[in-house]
Amino acid sequence: MKETMKQAEKLEKLLNWAMGVSVALLGISSAIMSIAGIAGFALPPLLLRALGIVSLLSLPVLVYSTVKKALNAKEAAKLPVKTAATNGVKKPKKKKKKK
Repeated sequence: MKETMKQAEKLEKLLNWAMGVSVALLGISSAIMSIAGIAGFALPPLLLRALGIVSLLSLPVLVYSTVKKALNAKEAAKLPVKTAATNGVKKPKKKKKKK
């Protein structure tokens, strides 16, 4: 059980990292292209192609990590949560206030 929890935590960290890197790459490439378009100067064709390839490669990574995180969250919501009642531990009784 502990191994699966560690594996799940590692997967979550990896998904967070992949999602962050892909969002950063998409943001940087789109910012460069949009600023160049607004400013009115032309970027070299090689740079445009490189930015386009970076965008095209990071989009599937972003989609995969987003879907995988959503499915993991859905599975985690289905798992039973261990509480005091399910572990056989009795809940402490509430004390009545004296008037």
